Amino acid sequence: SDCAESSLCLLAPQLLALAFMELSMFNVNHGFCEAVARGLRSGFLGPEDYRRLGTSDTLEDMRSALEETDYGTFLQDEPSPLLVSTISKKCYEKLADEFRYLKAQTVEPLTTFMDFIAREKMIDNVCMIIQGTLNNKAPVELQEKVHPLGVFEGMKVIMSETFDVQGGFDDVYRIFLVDTPIGPYFEEYLKEADREKDEMARAGVETNQVGGILTKQDLEIMKATLKKAWLEDFNSFVQGLSGTTAEVMGHMLKMEADFRVLLVTLNALNTDLSTESKLQDRNSLYPSFGYLYPEGTKELRKVWNETTVRAALEPYAKYLHLFDQVKQFYESEGESRSTQPGFQSIEDLIYAENVHMYEMAFEQQYHFGVFYAWVKLREQEIRNIRWIANMVILNTKEHIDDTIVPIFQPRL
Repeated sequence: SDCAESSLCLLAPQLLALAFMELSMFNVNHGFCEAVARGLRSGFLGPEDYRRLGTSDTLEDMRSALEETDYGTFLQDEPSPLLVSTISKKCYEKLADEFRYLKAQTVEPLTTFMDFIAREKMIDNVCMIIQGTLNNKAPVELQEKVHPLGVFEGMKVIMSETFDVQGGFDDVYRIFLVDTPIGPYFEEYLKEADREKDEMARAGVETNQVGGILTKQDLEIMKATLKKAWLEDFNSFVQGLSGTTAEVMGHMLKMEADFRVLLVTLNALNTDLSTESKLQDRNSLYPSFGYLYPEGTKELRKVWNETTVRAALEPYAKYLHLFDQVKQFYESEGESRSTQPGFQSIEDLIYAENVHMYEMAFEQQYHFGVFYAWVKLREQEIRNIRWIANMVILNTKEHIDDTIVPIFQPRL
């Protein structure tokens, strides 16, 4: 024990020196960007802003209320009558502008970290355009639905008036699925889909095969599979950074992986994905890391109803508590779920849990987690604004306080 104590005494100054080096080097390379991100924290809507938005009788009143916040006059050029989709789109454009400004100041490895954040939205955009192509809709018609954070070079070609949608997937695949950062995720997905069709798995997938594979695949499952691949890739990158970033950001990604497992499991209840023949499709959507992995995930792979889900979550008090809060929502089958008043889905609870987790990321310094947390909190704020706008239109403003998730509430 004396030997161990003396070794610790010798190591202590070295560990201290490493910690100081991390702090000083972080500030040299990333200090300005972190300061800007922390400054943007002060721009989130406060209780008084939400009160003003909640007392609006029309979307025009909401426009006036938002002008008194950090959003400013971002809606001043929009004609009346204002639409909910317009407000949402302009909010996302403002977020994308701030994101691009921040990214322009970064150096590696923060630049790649910011790229990873944008890749999630690229997946959303790609899946939406593929859905449009399947329905013979010209991509330019989908311009309104494009997430500005997920825009990349190839989209300028695909979104042009001259792009021929009748050409099917060949051009789509060649233009941006191969040349973007999400190309490898998509390539892997297509290989897996093709492998199911033909057990003699080929080394690669020809572009002229893509259409045949995609038209048979469920797009929601495809999107979930791509996001799982993105999440695992992001986690590997973050762990390679080590230090405080690996600790803080690693925790957030592990929680996100666990929430993804819960979402997939509960949303599959009372659907085809919970039948024995389809369990493999559901289980393939579970990320291969997280606090549930591997023991919890192994148990959840076997579940098919509420009782078995509860038994699998028994060792995980936090997740069991979440499930007990929402199980009534999932006890009803099919469409009747959405008509059940007062019941919360797992998505509703996860939004609230995530906000608290992202807020806590700002409590530590010298890490990249604040950039991810800031983007996610802003996305939640935009959801809040969209929910309020919908309730103003439907004249159900009494439900606003029950629906929105406040961000950085004043501490008493």
